[in-house]
Amino acid sequence: MPKDKPKYTPRGYQTYILERIEKSNGTNLLLELDCGLGKRFITHQLVAVRYPQSRILIIVHSSSSLAETVDYLRGEYGGLERDLGEVSSRVPSSMRQKVLREKRVVVTTPQVLERVIEANPKAVNDIDMVLINEVDTLIRRTGDRVTLVYPWVRLLSRLEKKRIIGMSGTLRDDHAVFTEEQLEIRQELTTLMNYIENSVLISMEDIYGQTDVEDYLEPTFLTVCRVEDRRIRSIALVLDELVRTTRQEITNELADDGNLGLIQGDQRKVHLMLDRLPVSEELKARYAGVLMLRKYVYGMPPKAFVRMFYADYIKHYFDVAQLRRNLPDISAKAIEVLKIAKEHHKTVVLTSYLEMVEQTRETLERSGLDVLTLTGHSHQKGEVLRLFREDKLKRVLIMSPVGERDLDIPQADVMVVCDVINTTKTMYQKFKRTRGGEVILLAYAGTSEERKVKRLMDSILKKYPWSMATVSIDSTSSS
Repeated sequence: MPKDKPKYTPRGYQTYILERIEKSNGTNLLLELDCGLGKRFITHQLVAVRYPQSRILIIVHSSSSLAETVDYLRGEYGGLERDLGEVSSRVPSSMRQKVLREKRVVVTTPQVLERVIEANPKAVNDIDMVLINEVDTLIRRTGDRVTLVYPWVRLLSRLEKKRIIGMSGTLRDDHAVFTEEQLEIRQELTTLMNYIENSVLISMEDIYGQTDVEDYLEPTFLTVCRVEDRRIRSIALVLDELVRTTRQEITNELADDGNLGLIQGDQRKVHLMLDRLPVSEELKARYAGVLMLRKYVYGMPPKAFVRMFYADYIKHYFDVAQLRRNLPDISAKAIEVLKIAKEHHKTVVLTSYLEMVEQTRETLERSGLDVLTLTGHSHQKGEVLRLFREDKLKRVLIMSPVGERDLDIPQADVMVVCDVINTTKTMYQKFKRTRGGEVILLAYAGTSEERKVKRLMDSILKKYPWSMATVSIDSTSSS
């Protein structure tokens, strides 16, 4: 190893994991290791230290993750300069099989690897071990009998004689599976263990109870900030009633036709199965439309979401002209973000909609704050992140879901979440991007959004007790 490369000693819990992997011999293994605890370091230890003679495939879920993994293995620890190669879209197709033959450690994506094996089924014959990064991304969140995303069903069958080690920050979510018009809610861990046969699990409970991992966990403190806006609350109450009555119409139609057993009294199944339910298309469209409209009300600036109120089934319940006159130009949530940002040195803001990114940016800049944004339209993403991380000036970074994907930003003092989704794992992963500290969830007071946020917090605290805690439920007022 070159002299300029630092030498790192594994932490106690990392040594525990590595020894468990070695002691399990050729057994397949699933490793749950929380955000920030060193999955890449474990990967490097496996390929460079514990199995220095083995031929190993590292499969990552995206091109950006591939580039980061290759740079990390080459630059952070080193020791793999001659051994390391990649099979990706950055490598000419004529060279990919050569890389697989000649490099001991190869980083690839599943799609490119599948194409290589399709052209030459013997291309991976000499591979001893397969490391799958973010193994939970193999699973379809909602799918039919094929419960894995493309091309994993076929790819796993091609790799079935190899030792597989799958790693993820969390393996605690469930997913929806359609079978003969029935809907089953399955645990993702169970599904993974069905496809990666004879696998052993190392969970966070195993690590937390027997190692020093607690010394390295950065706790995240959740706070709900109740945003007062009587106009939004009035709109939300009407939409809540429309959701309930439309859902009841769906239930009645199912009951009339003898199909009530499809949902088995579970309201969540109405949403998940909506496209497949044997009810009228008009009813399906109306239900989906009201649900989406309510999301817009909670997540968009008022003058942006009011444009959605011209649908015939909505105009019957609202005076759209009056709404346009009465609604404020600036979202009460944007004003709340401003208040929070003024109290902190570095603030990260997450919001689902580009309209909200833009309005929040304008609101903060008018108050003299220096603001950066990251969205799917952003160029020079790395430079934006560098400015936020390194510049000592007071800064705010506002991100859309596409912009914040695969990022870690421990430099932030606080994260503000303007709107949430129901998927516990996705929200947990968002909260952990700052590697601990304070997360403030904004919710309109007295609405279904407030109840949704509280349910989300309860679910996160139950699934990730070692990592999450609540501070308080704050109340603020905006008009």
